[in-house]
Amino acid sequence: MLAHNNNFPDKYTIIIFMLYHMDKNALVWRMEFMIAYIVSGQGIHLRTMNNFLAILDLAFQPFNMKRNALWQLHALKQLLRPIDKYISEFRVFVIRVRLTDISQLIYLFQ
Repeated sequence: MLAHNNNFPDKYTIIIFMLYHMDKNALVWRMEFMIAYIVSGQGIHLRTMNNFLAILDLAFQPFNMKRNALWQLHALKQLLRPIDKYISEFRVFVIRVRLTDISQLIYLFQ
């Protein structure tokens, strides 16, 4: 979708496109979202795409995602893989855990 960003005139159209293409387990959430934002007369008053994506994250991320990421971060080892792949994976887990303490980052990275 981001590769075809020129096909969408605005963020509202992208949100409608995303809602339209939800299926399976997301259908119930989509209906609740549409009732809350569209049918109630409020319309979609999301100022940015980030607001909409944050709502999606809250709805669909596992409730224990932060804890799982912390466990994965503690278990992470470089072993035989290249350092750049190790660093990339380390960064992903640090972002998921929202870890900012430098001393903890240094300890976990060693």
